[in-house]
Amino acid sequence: MKNNGMMRTMLAAGVVWMAVLTTGCGKEEGISSGMITTLSTGDFREKFNADGTVECAEPHYVYSSLSLPVKDVLVKEGDHVQAGDLLCVLDTESIEKEIALQQASMDVTQKNASTNVSAARREYNTYVEGINNGTDSNLVAAMANAEQARELCEAAQIRYANYKESVNLGMDPTITAADQAVRSAATSIQQAQSLQYEMEGKDYVTEVQKEQAEDAVDSAQLAYAQAIQRRENIARQSDLQLAAYAKDVDDAMEHYLSAVAAYQATVRNLENAKQASADAISLAMRSGDVSVEELRLAQLQENLLDAQILAEASGTITAVNVKEGENSTGVLFVIEDTSDLVLTARVSEKNINQVDRGMVADVTTKSDNSDVYEGRVTQISETAYKNAAGETDTTGKDADYKVTLDITEPDSRIRVGMNAKVSFVSYECRGCLTVPNEAVYTDENGESYILTVTMGEEGGTIGTEKISVIYKGKRESVVEGDGIADGTQVIIDGVTYQDLAGQTVKIL
Repeated sequence: MKNNGMMRTMLAAGVVWMAVLTTGCGKEEGISSGMITTLSTGDFREKFNADGTVECAEPHYVYSSLSLPVKDVLVKEGDHVQAGDLLCVLDTESIEKEIALQQASMDVTQKNASTNVSAARREYNTYVEGINNGTDSNLVAAMANAEQARELCEAAQIRYANYKESVNLGMDPTITAADQAVRSAATSIQQAQSLQYEMEGKDYVTEVQKEQAEDAVDSAQLAYAQAIQRRENIARQSDLQLAAYAKDVDDAMEHYLSAVAAYQATVRNLENAKQASADAISLAMRSGDVSVEELRLAQLQENLLDAQILAEASGTITAVNVKEGENSTGVLFVIEDTSDLVLTARVSEKNINQVDRGMVADVTTKSDNSDVYEGRVTQISETAYKNAAGETDTTGKDADYKVTLDITEPDSRIRVGMNAKVSFVSYECRGCLTVPNEAVYTDENGESYILTVTMGEEGGTIGTEKISVIYKGKRESVVEGDGIADGTQVIIDGVTYQDLAGQTVKIL
């Protein structure tokens, strides 16, 4: 790569001063030849640097899920391990004791539950058998009482119905006899009255006989009245007896219904007792449920396995942060693949937008006799580095952004933790034309121009060429235009001399 750009810039600073001297001391006006440069096609590259640190691409931090004393540490820094290798062993005495206690507690719980289930099941079976077979003593007594009440009720109903029917049919012997007595008394009246009538108008009938006949009629009438009275009394007694039989029926029915209700209540009580026994079985079985304890036991047994701290990946042990007897907290080990290295660079905010994923950069460590390694950008942070409070810290300086580069072919001379410099190529092109930044000026429309010099017998004629600025670097710009090519002479300070455009001046 040519260094024309740097040389041109260095010359420009001195030449401008010489040109000013030449035109400012009253001598013949013109342009110093040192203010003119000749364009040539060449390669251009511009870089910027950043500091960084060599790290493992994927460090593996080994933690423990348990906080227990460390019993044995089996590796040291620098050891190479394979995934699954045993790194250290924790002291599991406390876990083993807890497992034993948990198992004993589960055994007692299950034994007590089994006893309670057996007792509840026996009681349940007793109630089921008593209900289904009718052998329960309370149920038998209630059933017998209901049956007896039913028989008494039926007997009372029969007595009432029979007595009522006998009365309705006139078959009550007492009433029948009373009716017969009434009829007999009525016949006696008729006979006595007939005899009295026969005696009337008869001369042979004495007064005594007439009086006797009249007394006979009175006596027959009195007997009739008495028979009627007895009949009425007997009828009233019959009604009272029927009412008594009816009351007996009501009482017997009430007693029967009460007995039936008592029987039904006994059945319900037995069913409730049976359900209570079934609930007792379920409760006893639930009391023996040790599923939660089994989960805890499984967790403790898993903890026994977790007490074996294994390597999660293959690589080199680069840090051992625990000793025997210490508690297993924090990062215990760091495992890194020293052949898979990256560089984390701090890129200034002035340059961060010139970095893209996939960009190739040169990495040089600060160790003596360091080689140059190729790095390729894989990640660019979206935010600047933070301070300890988690805030972006740009106090008194530019913000820095983290950029990660893969080191494509590391060797044994580049090591984890080394400080390094990264050289990023912000722009490069081959076969391009470059001019000092001072050579380019713009007009009121924002169009870019340079001043060209065409040599003649009387001096140099100043011309203007419209150009396109492809890339503006720190000191030089890559340009192109229809009127420029290899060999085109250009005034280095175009801004200063733009008023000479179109004139021919001496070249001093």
